[in-house]
Amino acid sequence: MLPWTALAAVAAASLAALSLGLDVGMISSTLVQPTFLSYFDKPSPSSIGGVVAAFSAGACFGALSSALISDRYGRLWGLRIGSLIAVIGAALQAGAVHVAMLIIGRLVNGFGAGILTATFPVYASEVAPPNIRGALGGFQMLMISAAIFIATATGYGFGTSFTNDAQWRGPLAVQAAPLLLLVPISFFIPETPRYLVSKDREDQAYRVLSKLHRGCSQAFIEGELTEMVDQIRAERAMFTPNWAEIFQRPSWRRRILLIAGLQIMAQLTGINCIQYYASNIYEQLGFSTFDALRLNLIYGAFGFIFNIFWVLTIDRFPRIRLIIGSLVLMCAALLTQAVLSGVYDKRSYVSPDALRAQVAMFFVFNLGFMAMGMLTWLIPPEMCPMVMRAKANALSVAVNNVAGLVVAEVAPIGLAHIGFKFFFLFVACDLVAIPILYLFYPETSKLSLEEMNVTFADEIVDHLQKVTPEYHAQRSPDAPTVSDAKKLESTVVEESVKS
Repeated sequence: MLPWTALAAVAAASLAALSLGLDVGMISSTLVQPTFLSYFDKPSPSSIGGVVAAFSAGACFGALSSALISDRYGRLWGLRIGSLIAVIGAALQAGAVHVAMLIIGRLVNGFGAGILTATFPVYASEVAPPNIRGALGGFQMLMISAAIFIATATGYGFGTSFTNDAQWRGPLAVQAAPLLLLVPISFFIPETPRYLVSKDREDQAYRVLSKLHRGCSQAFIEGELTEMVDQIRAERAMFTPNWAEIFQRPSWRRRILLIAGLQIMAQLTGINCIQYYASNIYEQLGFSTFDALRLNLIYGAFGFIFNIFWVLTIDRFPRIRLIIGSLVLMCAALLTQAVLSGVYDKRSYVSPDALRAQVAMFFVFNLGFMAMGMLTWLIPPEMCPMVMRAKANALSVAVNNVAGLVVAEVAPIGLAHIGFKFFFLFVACDLVAIPILYLFYPETSKLSLEEMNVTFADEIVDHLQKVTPEYHAQRSPDAPTVSDAKKLESTVVEESVKS
């Protein structure tokens, strides 16, 4: 039986992810609108890079602040506060009268989006049952891709319908719409049971679990609650949930390095270069402004379709192997595109087939990244115990945005000076990432968030001996057991001594 309450809660909360997708899609279309370019007196590539990168800079600080909000006031209040800040940023952008105001608006919008993108994966992972956590966690990437499509369609519509400043101000204002909807909706979806347990509100946690697992037996619900309560209480008794503790404990430090590495690898695939500057890239290939906007719209539509496919299938594949396969596909697509662009130049005759092939490679790249992008948001909160989850995911999103800021700032300059040879840098990064993932990253699929501790040899509460046979029967067959944890006991002792 499908957990409809969990599905509805995650779907509603995933409106938060629209803020990131709308930014990516809106700014890509805005940068080539004729009235935007004339209003700001044809900004230089470095100025364009600054405008784009401001969002990532704001998102970095927003992500780091999300842990304080999320741990102290709850996951839902993180979504509400992030939404209101992002709305203010969207208003500043839509009303910008000079580049400085536009940059400030993007900083504020990015700050709010950073809170949202750090909070939503934690919310989704703590609400979702283990067997469909990949699909529900994938709602973030699905909504981002949906927002990119909506944004490119909005940009195209405003671009073809208006010849005044509304051509670019309108799309920037549209960014606020889903967030104004999220705030009231958030009062009708449940707080996560793990957060409630962490605040000693077990009765409320039980009621939420009963709704999330409607159709499951009372024994199963009590078993899951027992698992949460015992593990979270043990973590609170043993650990001080502060930033220093995260970096001092070897197993936690390993998690942080893996999470940060995953985010850097995702950004160095070149995704932000392609998505932020897609319209500019199509113009560089020789397309007119509105043909570039039209291609960007089709690209966004295909991205949304690809994401639907991955949401429906992602829990059928091991996480790390799927990322490696995605990297191979992206590497092949960018390499082919760069080679073709080296052979055919827009200043000479270009075969229509060659031009179509170059554009097609961006679509192939998009198919590959949709899987990796989804897992990049899903894996970090999966890896971490409750006591450090919000902080670790905040750091994860901050690293993602720092790496994205660098790419956003450098990409327009690189494309302007060396063209598509710039893509060889991303190909090299993809090739380096593949062995790193294979050698150092553990599999996280099909395990409960408490069971994940076994994988990292953390202290495990022997709660599974307390719960009922019904609970054991409904757990994943791949889930680690208490005996697995005890096999790692010597490792835990060694780590405790080292720390």
